[in-house]
Amino acid sequence: MNMIKKIALTASILLFVLAQAFSFYVIYISHQEKIELLKTHEGNMFEKAIQEFRRELSKGTYDPFVQSHVVTYFFRKYMPEGSAIYYGEKELFNSSSYTLSIENLEFSEEAYPCNYKLEKINGHYLQIYFMESDPPWPNIKHDERYVFFHVKDITSLFQKSFYFMIREMLIAFFASFGMGLLLIYLIKKITKPLQAINEAQRQLIGSMSHELKTPLTAIRGYSETLLGVRLSKVQEEKALLYINHESARLSRLSEKMMELTKLYEPECKILLQEVSIEKLFEAVTNSVGHRISEKGMKFIWEGNFQEKKMFLDEDLMTSFFINLINNSIMASKEGSRIFIGADDHRLWVRDEGCGIPIEEVDKVKKAFYRVDKSRSRKSGNMGLGLALCEQIATVHQGCMQIESEVGKGTKVVFTERLQ
Repeated sequence: MNMIKKIALTASILLFVLAQAFSFYVIYISHQEKIELLKTHEGNMFEKAIQEFRRELSKGTYDPFVQSHVVTYFFRKYMPEGSAIYYGEKELFNSSSYTLSIENLEFSEEAYPCNYKLEKINGHYLQIYFMESDPPWPNIKHDERYVFFHVKDITSLFQKSFYFMIREMLIAFFASFGMGLLLIYLIKKITKPLQAINEAQRQLIGSMSHELKTPLTAIRGYSETLLGVRLSKVQEEKALLYINHESARLSRLSEKMMELTKLYEPECKILLQEVSIEKLFEAVTNSVGHRISEKGMKFIWEGNFQEKKMFLDEDLMTSFFINLINNSIMASKEGSRIFIGADDHRLWVRDEGCGIPIEEVDKVKKAFYRVDKSRSRKSGNMGLGLALCEQIATVHQGCMQIESEVGKGTKVVFTERLQ
């Protein structure tokens, strides 16, 4: 697993965990808020009922000593279902289904709207509201106090809330999981071109290191010989010629690599302009015409190029043709012909050279690949020309195709992208 995949996976897992934690937190808070709202609602209702009960009790009797049964009567009349009243530990009335205990009750005057506790009794979740009050007769010493209760069974709310919580957590889980997968997909999609470029550059560097090793070793060997051994003039000249020849080749290799590496960079931008094909052919002819004549070959323009124009980067396309023609020169014999041509959407170079075996056609586009390695080294071919041309075609958003037959020649075609 490479670094990009590790980053994508780590980011996705982190996002998934954070999303899950946030979702669970929100769900839990929502659950708690439901309980809190119910507690406040029932508490307010209980407090208002007690106020009404006390008001009616004070209206309904003028006896300074109110009996407990009278208090119970008014309590039953005005309190909601599920309420209970105790005098000390004695139960006077209980309309709930549960026996309540006043032991371990903690009364607070600051409780709003009243004192409250949550208990689980016989598998039921109960919200129990309670309030303490002195007996409603003044100036009489008393040892016991009234305790008012209101019981709300919220078992169904707990169950439904639990199911809702589980459902919401599952939804959050799958939503987070989906987000994680989407993030992995997007990161892979975004980084895939960079990954391909990185791999291509890595291969280029590896191949270049291999290419540099042999000539550098030889150059070093010859230089050490020149420094430490007495040679004849002929031998010295031979060694110096070899060093000069290989140094020049390494210089060309460096220039080609710089040009090719720039084309692989993501920020590589090309200047597309309307270019006359005849003007392009003239520039190419001026660059390679002399060399073709020296080799005893003929250079021919063909196709429908008259008054033809294309949107191209002129410098890059000139380089495209020069590289292909140099390959054709190395593959052709004296007296043969090299053609450049164009039609509506294509540009090409073709020759009458040795050709490329069909199984090698796709391989020759790779940097530093040579069909005939011994002949290529002698001719100075570095195996970068077609790789450079392929990348030039790519940055033009076009494509490059190779048509070849052994013994009959090769044709390399650039097809421009159709708008």
